[in-house]
Amino acid sequence: MRNPRSEVCWGTNTTHGGRAHVVLHGSGTGLCGQPVDTRYQDRPTARPVCPDCAISYVAAVFPTEVTAPDLRHEVRLRA
Repeated sequence: MRNPRSEVCWGTNTTHGGRAHVVLHGSGTGLCGQPVDTRYQDRPTARPVCPDCAISYVAAVFPTEVTAPDLRHEVRLRA
């Protein structure tokens, strides 16, 4: 089984600074599509993770299949 952590690194962008982006090895852009200027093996802890990169990474690593015709859930509350 492949280890998805070994296939990605972290990057930052000076133009759109402030966030750490998840970057595939060999790519110059984050999973969100933003270009990165600097790459890191470990996440730069002073920066929050880009939410678009995080969602793309989780969707790729933990794929799901919708088995129900819709995504509504029945919730019953007791008074």
